[in-house]
Amino acid sequence: MTDALKIVEDKIFKLDTDFDLLIDTQNIHILRPSGFEFAGQLQEAIMAAVPSNVAAIKTDLNFVNFDVIESYAGQHPRAARYLASIRSLAESKDIDRDRLVLLCSHTGVETEEVDGQITVTEKHVMGFLEVLDRRRYEIELVADAPEQYRAASRSKLDAEAP
Repeated sequence: MTDALKIVEDKIFKLDTDFDLLIDTQNIHILRPSGFEFAGQLQEAIMAAVPSNVAAIKTDLNFVNFDVIESYAGQHPRAARYLASIRSLAESKDIDRDRLVLLCSHTGVETEEVDGQITVTEKHVMGFLEVLDRRRYEIELVADAPEQYRAASRSKLDAEAP
């Protein structure tokens, strides 16, 4: 294999000016998941799965009021995708309530306690879902100057990675 350009003799299906999907013998590479959802008519399925995804996550996070979140996600595809991601990662089981509230506070996601449950307003639903989906975080490389970030996606670093 080289980095030289060459003509591809095989059939190529293109949806736009660049490739949306690249398929080889082992993998399917998706450039823009939202485009893939549209092409595969998956958005409706993701939206329809909101109640079951919320129900599954609720069992792990019984200290969170999901009413506003479920209502919001039922109308907003990105929120519905985040719920699907959170459920599929299956990492909500061991989330510590106090650490969740602290991370929300540090990353600008406003929460309040109502009847013993963490509640978020509609304005902060996406931020809260980003926290649960490990997409919002804070670092402090400069003393007394914490920085908050939002990740487009996340991948856990291997403990042995350099």
